[in-house]
Amino acid sequence: KLTKGLNSTFIALIPKVESPQRLNDFRPISLVGSLYKILAKVLANRLRQVIGSVISESQSAFVKDRQILDGILVANEVVDEARKTKKELLLFKVDFEKAYDSVDWGYLDDVMGRMSFPTLWRKWIKECICTATASVLVNGSPTDEFPLERGLRQGDPLSPFLFLLAAEGLNVLMKAVVERNLFTGYSVGGQNPVSVSHLQFADDTLLIGTKSWANVRALRAVLVLFESLSGLKVNFSKSILVGVNIPTSWLHEAASALCCKVGRVPFLYLGLPIGGDPTRLAFWDPVIARIKNRLSGWKSRFLSFGGRLVLLKSVLTSLPVYALSFFKAPSGKPLG
Repeated sequence: KLTKGLNSTFIALIPKVESPQRLNDFRPISLVGSLYKILAKVLANRLRQVIGSVISESQSAFVKDRQILDGILVANEVVDEARKTKKELLLFKVDFEKAYDSVDWGYLDDVMGRMSFPTLWRKWIKECICTATASVLVNGSPTDEFPLERGLRQGDPLSPFLFLLAAEGLNVLMKAVVERNLFTGYSVGGQNPVSVSHLQFADDTLLIGTKSWANVRALRAVLVLFESLSGLKVNFSKSILVGVNIPTSWLHEAASALCCKVGRVPFLYLGLPIGGDPTRLAFWDPVIARIKNRLSGWKSRFLSFGGRLVLLKSVLTSLPVYALSFFKAPSGKPLG
């Protein structure tokens, strides 16, 4: 068992917007102690060795030999194929509300049991997450300590891998409804078609299928069931329903049934446009907008010339490089 105080945590509230007014405008980052971090890192490195064998291929986050661009590639290929063949395609971009903070510990332990993790390992993980206490840093001063009752701490080396185990439940549910013909995925290819029903990158989830009311009902049922099991609440009001070759009137009816917003192609998934034309200048507007937002945020800070240079090299250059790692920019045309 972990000694008292070893698993204590300071929670720092990092603003997500320029002028935060509500609690939702902050991101809680856990500052765990050095001794616990060493222990958690050892366990995380052991879990890293086997995570690829228990997590499905639809999940591309934090697994060796899988990349963030895998999901973007598949999503773009699906949209392009639907456009070329004039087939109806339905995409639902899921928005989970504070995903890490709402994971149910009992559900996570049950998932590890069904994945045949040893009893001793499950006890170790339970000790790491269930004995945690926290105090919030307010203007640098900690509040009274309180025990945590659910969720995974952002800042804990174990959290990314444990979240993958929790998110695997959605993959199992989607596979089950597809196998029982309750949900029809989108088939790509002619002679040997491959069915694609969902893509995951941690909590960034894209559900893919054909146009039908059965699919709409199955989507909502799966997400509501997954929420009741795992604690991961779907924010339907921020989720987006996108259609390719689907009448706008039908799409709005389906979005009304799901209580979500209607999107259109191209839409952003994992920070890159899906279904856009990279040869058009408008395609690169989101990248330019993100660069301008970063620059405007730095103007208000008292940064030295050297500090600004470090930010330019380490942060700003990564934004266009990420987009250019997948898309080719139009030649001979100024983007700015």
